Formats: sequence, C-alpha cells, structure tokens
Amino acid sequence: MIKKIIAIFISCFILVGLIVIYFWRDTQFQPESNDLIRYFVLLPLFITAVLISPWLIYQAYQKYKDKKQQALANEQGQNVDAIEPQPVQKSTWLELNIYASGTYSALGENDSTLEGIKMLAGPLLDRNLSGSHGLPVLSYRIEALDQLLSEESTENMQFATMRQQRIMLLIHHQIQQHNELLSTISDHLKHSSLFYESQNLHEYRMHPAWIDPTASSDEETELKQIEQVYRLDKLNLHILLSEDVIHTWNDQSSHQSLQAIFYDLGIIPQKFHIEYHFISRSSVDQHVMELFDRIQKQPHEITLIIAADSELDQDIIDEKSWGKSAYTPAEFVSSYCVASPAVEIEQLQPLKTLKLVSNQNNLKQIFDELDIHDLPQYEDEAPFVLVVEDGSDVKVVKKLEQFFAQSPVEPHHYLYCQPMAGHTQNVAKVFGLMLGAQLPDPQVAFVYSQDLKAFIQTFSDQERVAIAD
Repeated sequence: MIKKIIAIFISCFILVGLIVIYFWRDTQFQPESNDLIRYFVLLPLFITAVLISPWLIYQAYQKYKDKKQQALANEQGQNVDAIEPQPVQKSTWLELNIYASGTYSALGENDSTLEGIKMLAGPLLDRNLSGSHGLPVLSYRIEALDQLLSEESTENMQFATMRQQRIMLLIHHQIQQHNELLSTISDHLKHSSLFYESQNLHEYRMHPAWIDPTASSDEETELKQIEQVYRLDKLNLHILLSEDVIHTWNDQSSHQSLQAIFYDLGIIPQKFHIEYHFISRSSVDQHVMELFDRIQKQPHEITLIIAADSELDQDIIDEKSWGKSAYTPAEFVSSYCVASPAVEIEQLQPLKTLKLVSNQNNLKQIFDELDIHDLPQYEDEAPFVLVVEDGSDVKVVKKLEQFFAQSPVEPHHYLYCQPMAGHTQNVAKVFGLMLGAQLPDPQVAFVYSQDLKAFIQTFSDQERVAIAD
C-alpha cells in the first residue's frame, strides 16, 4: 500500500511540476521559496490525498467487515467447543521418590520459609549494597552467610567472585543438612561396589575411612563379609545455577571443595558425579522435566539436586539496576535427594513421592489418575497450592483460576512463592518446586506452573512397609 501511495505522489509531482514550470515560463513569473513549497510539495500531496481517499475508505471498510465476521466465527466456534466434549489427552507422568529435601532463604529455613511467605515478609534495607543513586537498596539477605564468609575463606575460593563464594556457602549448607543421609548412601555405595564390582576394592582400602581392625587384607575374605545388597552404582550431584554466572563460575575451585566433602563422607571419586546446569527463567520448566526424566531412567543411581543463587554482590547490582527505578536482589538455596522408584537404599525409606505432569491441563483427569478427590485439606483454610508464576500477571491469574475452576481448590489455598526471590528469578521456580516438600504431612502439595504441574504426596505407613518388602 505504501508503494502505491508513493507511486501516485511521484506521478502527481511530475505532472504538476511540468504544468507549473510551463505556465511560469510562458508568463515569465519569478517564483519565491513559498511558491516552490506550495506548488511542488503541498499541491501534489493534496492531489494524491484526493485520489487515494476513496480507495483508503474502501480498504478500511473491508477490514472492519472481515474483523466483524472473524469475531462472529470465533464466538460460534467457542459455543461448539462448549457443547462438544473435549478429547481426553493422555497424561505423561514423571515419578521420583524423595529421600530428603531442604530450603534456606532470608525468610527462614525449611518450613520457616513457608511461614515467612504466608506472613508476606518483605525485603530489608541492605546497607552493604547501594543502587544507581548511591542509596541503600532493599534485599533478601541471609545474614548468617556474612559471618560464614569471613570464617571459611579458603585458598580454593580466593579466585572466585563474591557471588560464587556466597553460592558455594549455600551449597555447602545444604550438603551439611543431608550429612546423615549421605553417610548412609556412602555405606550402601561401598557395600554395593564390593559385592558387584571388586575392581574398586583397592580404592576403598586406600581411603582413610576404610579403617577396620577386624577387616581382612584378603580380597576374597572381605567380599564374603559383604552380604547381598541392592545394587547402587553412583551418587549424582546436579547443581542448578543462573545462566548469569556461566562466564564467571570457577569450576576448579567449586569442584575441589565439593570433592573434598564427598571424600570426607567416604565416597570415592569413582562413585560420585558432579554436573552443573546454567538455566534461565524461560527455560527452567523444560530443563527440570528433562533432568527428572533422566533421573527416573537411572535404576541404580541416587541424585542430590541443589538449586542456588545469590545476587548479593555490588557488581551485580550495578549491572542489573542500571536504568531501573528499583532492583531487589535475593539469595536462596533448595535441595532434593531423589531417585527412581526402582532404587532401593539400605536402611532408608523415601519420605515423599514427587509426580510431575507437563502435557495435561485437564485437572479432573489429573485428580482421577492421582485419586485425590476428597482430601481433608480442601476444607481447611491453609494454603497448599504453591504458585511459582508471577502473581501480578493478569494472564497467569486467569489461567490459574481456569485450571482449578472445576475443583475444590479455592483462591485462599494459593501461596505465591515468587516474591521471596525479589528480582533474582532464574532459579526461583526450582526453589518453589522444592519448597512443596516442606508442607506438613499428610497434605498433598500442588505446585503450579503454566507448563509444569507437580504433586508431592507423603508415603503412608502401609506404603513404606510395601516398599521395604
């Protein structure tokens, strides 16, 4: 359309120009600058407008007519959809057993974090950080990390950024919370290795923890001392970090510190694997599903997942607060020790089960498949639906209401987790997912995301007995 208008204007300009020049030449008229503008610019524009006006009016009328017909067709289509039953889409589930979980943030630790979110605890004035105007900013700072940072400064961390140092302290904190569990896993790995793989016997002998005065130096005798156990090949540690740190993360320093921790727990290097994942806010749902699907397909491995982030670094604030009226940094960490339902651990029973579905928006079908129709928690006022999306987004709220519209879930059952992370959002969804395991027993926790729905259930005593048998 623009090309047509330009073509008409050029034609009018040439035609008017020829006529005016011929007329001025014949009458020996001496034009001024205003005459040139009037006859060579304004007059061609006016003629062009007059010529294309009927066509523009016709085009506008056609668009209005088409738009009205499309709206009518959409309305009729919606009525048909409302009458015709929707085809049932088959759900694709991922299921993992949870052996331990933990969360730590400025709002508290484990279930205290939930209480802080319920109380709408906000950020505090941080005098160690300043915004673009030189004034202190609000932040979700874990004060205990400041003291640990000064006490646990090591040679391995001296080349790491302040952000990485705080993240590593958060990761170490979660590992320490699971020390007892990891010790049990360490024993199982050792027994399983000695029973199924005699090639690791030498490495265990050389380990400081392999000090047993009753142990025989004869390989055959030592193997006979190990009773048959469930096979367990490896402990995997998956660390989920923000994509922002991918170019500044010091792999060597973090690897050395984590390897030292596992070695002190009696886990030889051949029996653990460390892997880092740098994720973004837009890709976190897909990344989590791929990781959990991978874990579900590992029948002889157990996995510790730790998601951590911290933006309590002045360099980060200077970069991210540029051009913004306010930026609220935060730091937090969460963890899951999970495994496929096929995995069996010595002297250890799973606490809860995690079930995720990514391709199902029919809540009735989900409730049918999980058999969670008549739960006592529906009648209580306590929230149990953890919403990991932005609650200030109108589209998110509408989709949330549509999803739970035909269920006993009420709006007062929602708990919006995102505010506790401030603007530190790349890993915040994973924190919200793991926070669901902190809901009190025997509640079923619902974790809602537009592309991922999770349901966390506590194992009953009968189910634990069945698993043990």
